[in-house]
Amino acid sequence: MSNTLTSKVSGKMSSRGWAIALGIGAVVLAAILLVVYLDRYRARVGGENAPTPVLVAKQLIPQGTPGTLVASQGMYAPTTLPQKEVEVGAIADPAYLSGRAAVADIFPGQQLAATDFAASDTASVDSQITGTQRAFAISIDSVHGVSSQVQAGDSVDVYISVAGVVKLFRPNVKVLTIPTIPGPSGGGNLVLRVETKEAATWLYAADNTQFYFVLRPVVGAKATAKSTANAASVLR
Repeated sequence: MSNTLTSKVSGKMSSRGWAIALGIGAVVLAAILLVVYLDRYRARVGGENAPTPVLVAKQLIPQGTPGTLVASQGMYAPTTLPQKEVEVGAIADPAYLSGRAAVADIFPGQQLAATDFAASDTASVDSQITGTQRAFAISIDSVHGVSSQVQAGDSVDVYISVAGVVKLFRPNVKVLTIPTIPGPSGGGNLVLRVETKEAATWLYAADNTQFYFVLRPVVGAKATAKSTANAASVLR
């Protein structure tokens, strides 16, 4: 009788021990799962809030604006935003803009994205002027001097001849484009970059004087001295 009672008590204690052990195991497992969940949650939230560099438009960037102009004119501002606020394809490196142009209007505060720009011919005339600058075309037949040697991107000093006098007209003028077949026999137009306030003066000079181009050095050119020559000064 005593042995039977002892066996029953022992069995009950053993079952209770297993129940307690299982309960403790469940608590430990739940704690582990909670720690893993919290770690993953913190990592996800931390990633979503991680500061991410992007470029944001400072002003309206009209459709067709070359990326090189966007960069050179400071039309964007570099900033950082939480990762969760960064648009897909957002641009962080200004170098991406080179050789591309805006495919639609980009408004102030808008993130610059890869889908906003497409490959473009950045050598076009309108990509090389801004603000008060204008493109002025002059017939190659109206130009003397080194016109046949001038290339797009060169800078020239422009002289004019009128009423027996030759004088410096405008120094350091940028050549934007040249005729497909340069030279006196080729014909066509040279396109120069001028200021809009001087457009009328250029037009008058083109109709009433003879232009002469003097090529400037690519690097290290000094300021061109104002000079005038006539028969008396040449024969002096």
